[in-house]
Amino acid sequence: MPFSLPALQALLEPGVGPRWQAVQRLLHPEMVALANRVTERAAKLLARQWPLYELSFKTRRAIDRGRGRRDPIEDYWFAFDRPPRGAGVMLTVSGAERTVAAGLQLWGTRRPQLAQLWRDARPSWEPLIDRIGTEGQARFTSRRPPLPGMRWIDHYLTQRQAQYLWAGFVYPWENLPSAERLIDDLCALLPLNEVLMELAELDLVATNTLRETPAVYVAGAPLFEQIAATIRRRGMVIDDQTLYAFHLAVQARPLVILAGPSGSGKTWLTRLYADALIGVGEGQANPIYLLVAVQPDWHSARDLLGYYNSLTGLYQPTPFLRHLLAAAGDPGQTYIVCLDEMNLARPEYYLAPILSAMETADGLIDLGTPLAETPLAGGGTVRNPFRLPINVRLIGTVNVDESTFALSDKVLDRANLIELKQVDLPALRTMYGQRIDEQVWHLLTEFQMHLSAAGKPAGYRALGETLRFIEQASGMSALEALDMQLMQRLLPRVRGDDTPRFRQALRSLLTLCSGRLPRSAERLEQMLARLDREGYTDFYGY
Repeated sequence: MPFSLPALQALLEPGVGPRWQAVQRLLHPEMVALANRVTERAAKLLARQWPLYELSFKTRRAIDRGRGRRDPIEDYWFAFDRPPRGAGVMLTVSGAERTVAAGLQLWGTRRPQLAQLWRDARPSWEPLIDRIGTEGQARFTSRRPPLPGMRWIDHYLTQRQAQYLWAGFVYPWENLPSAERLIDDLCALLPLNEVLMELAELDLVATNTLRETPAVYVAGAPLFEQIAATIRRRGMVIDDQTLYAFHLAVQARPLVILAGPSGSGKTWLTRLYADALIGVGEGQANPIYLLVAVQPDWHSARDLLGYYNSLTGLYQPTPFLRHLLAAAGDPGQTYIVCLDEMNLARPEYYLAPILSAMETADGLIDLGTPLAETPLAGGGTVRNPFRLPINVRLIGTVNVDESTFALSDKVLDRANLIELKQVDLPALRTMYGQRIDEQVWHLLTEFQMHLSAAGKPAGYRALGETLRFIEQASGMSALEALDMQLMQRLLPRVRGDDTPRFRQALRSLLTLCSGRLPRSAERLEQMLARLDREGYTDFYGY
């Protein structure tokens, strides 16, 4: 057997801390031994490409259920992947299912590459795809069952809502194969992952072009009053003190974090601020601004900066590195990078060399290239070590929920954190004037107050779009439109465990809706009934 019985049973140990400690003491060493054997085989199978691959282990010590509730982990895994990432090969030991699984995981960002591979090279991959179909499993979200005789990959690619995919081989604890069989399974999937990465690299080359000449923009930073006026003219509601604190933070430190509920305008603020710095109008390109969508599978600086490809002798840059190069060539202008949802992955991992560079006088970052100057894929060159431009400001946006990581002290010690928390309802009301019925506005503000009491306040985005929906709903009354929007936009965010505060908030919402907003009242009754039965409820709890 590849794993001893005590190692497997570590995932059945009760308690968050005891289970994690048992996994690290008993299961982790055996996982490391198996991963080392996979590495030996893969280094021969993919001799030229294997130096690009990295090994990672599960780091989450608990399952965060929200509102302080944590459960023990149900599985433990190791994974091999490489930049530009989005897919990887992993081996998972599950205590919930009592299985060991060797598979390929693929995020939605690599779905186009999988479709291209299957379209252009089907005969080469049919044996592996069919083997997974007959001996293994493919797991993804699907609203419809496959047609008779339909391959799982065709079924996956025809399901538009299906993004994450896991495909591989699953073995029960009672009938585990040999370690050699698991290694064979992983090594059979690695070439598929490698082809997906090579196709992704080809797609990146075309998009990572560097400006030959900088765009014309206003020289010098405008006064804060001008920046504030520009931001408000574009429609953002934010109080003077918060905006001024953000402005000072951007001037004082290279890293700023914007925290707040979804829809509070964090990402929008970064773009409006960058536009205000150089006088760019709405809808126009901004050469000093870059939006980077952080991905959950980032665990290395190469995800953010790119990497050296020893096969081509080129450095494969990311748009982020291209932006830093542009900033280095334009030292008189502040450049803004928004790391959107920066805590979907661990910032201290993918930002590690940048955080270190911020604290050193020379600000150097080792890019891992063998030469002092290396050509870039797509044009240009980069020097190594690379100096972090002092005119770059990184602004990260964070949400705090079950899908994100807590910010570590290493990150917080190097950043100013600005919280966008309270929605300024009077200012939002002023924007809409007399277009919104007074009764509707009263109900909406009361609803927002009770949502806040439940710990799920709506942001400017949700409230603004609710008002626009009501304004355009000419075929129904304003109350009917409000009732529909509460069901579509605001109630789905309400979920939580049975606590006095949460239960009282649900009852207050029900009292508010009863007799006036029938759809919402009915759903709230169902949610409260589930709260009584199960001690937890959400929008779908009926």
